[in-house]
Amino acid sequence: MKLYLMRHGEALSAEVDPERGLSDKGKDKIEALARHLHKQQLTFQCVFHSWKKRAIQTAEIMTAILAPDITLQLMENITPTDDPGLIVPEINSWDKDTLVASHLPFLPNLVMLLTGQDVFLSAITFEAGTIICLEKGHNNTWAIKWSSAPSEI
Repeated sequence: MKLYLMRHGEALSAEVDPERGLSDKGKDKIEALARHLHKQQLTFQCVFHSWKKRAIQTAEIMTAILAPDITLQLMENITPTDDPGLIVPEINSWDKDTLVASHLPFLPNLVMLLTGQDVFLSAITFEAGTIICLEKGHNNTWAIKWSSAPSEI
C-alpha cells in the first residue's frame, strides 16, 4: 500500500482571500505536478483532505487528473496544528493507495511518526505542492520511497 502525503499548493494571503484558497500560480503548479505524475502512471483509490479551502482545491486538482472517478473525502484532525498521532491507527488500517492533502507542520510530523525519520533533516523541503510517497511494509512499518515538488518538474 502506498500513502501519498501532499502539502497544499501556494495559497492566497488572508487579506486577498480570508479562506486562503489557492493562488493562480498555486493552481498551475499543482496541475503541472499532477500531469507529470500522470505520465508516470501514478494513481490512488482514496483521497482525503482537510476542511481548509487550499487543501480541498489541491485534492480536487490532483483527483481530476490522476483519479477522476474518485470521490473526495473530508478528514478530521489533519489541519496544521492537529496531532498526527490521532490518525496513525486509522492510516495503518488502510489497504488502498491513498492521497492525503494537508498542511505544515502536520505532514512532516506525520511522516516522522510513521517512519521515524525527520523529513526536515532529509532532502525533502515540503514547499507548497510537495508530495511524498510512503510505502507500508510488514508490521505496519513505513518507508519514504520518493518525493516531488513543483519546483523539481
